[in-house]
Amino acid sequence: MRILFVAAVDFELDVARLLRAGTSDSFLCSGVGPEASSRALTTALAADAHFDLVVDLGIAGSYDGRFPVGAVVQVVTERYGGQRDDVLVNPAPPALFSSLPQAAGNTVPALDPRYRNVEADIETMEGAAFFEICLRHGLSFAEIRAVSNRVGETDHARWDIPRALRSLSGAIAMI
Repeated sequence: MRILFVAAVDFELDVARLLRAGTSDSFLCSGVGPEASSRALTTALAADAHFDLVVDLGIAGSYDGRFPVGAVVQVVTERYGGQRDDVLVNPAPPALFSSLPQAAGNTVPALDPRYRNVEADIETMEGAAFFEICLRHGLSFAEIRAVSNRVGETDHARWDIPRALRSLSGAIAMI
């Protein structure tokens, strides 16, 4: 199985690089935000679209206590900035991650309270763009996120990124 792993920043992608070293997998650091993610993923797929699976991985904020810090989820729906009528759905989440709880994601372009009045479990900054590009290309895909913080916590020093990355590592090891 040939997998393309995508993450916004290198420290998120390093989890997959370490665990999947020596495989035929590819790794794409897309940059932060939906525009950077769209541009990078579209460019990568134009060069090589022959992947059995594309996996977006990284950290996320949780809207409520349902998914506490350290929880790992498979995001099965995404929306852009709380637009209730623009929900993107993964039609066939891969069985590789079936043991993970499913979650609804909300992609926000910035840490801004205007985007928080939504029916979602977690907040990401690239998920909806990732869904959109994969759906357009007819690819099998998964978005895997580990919770590092509660939504609204703007002090990154209070985020538990090391714990989230350890949890994310466990999810990638399932492949």
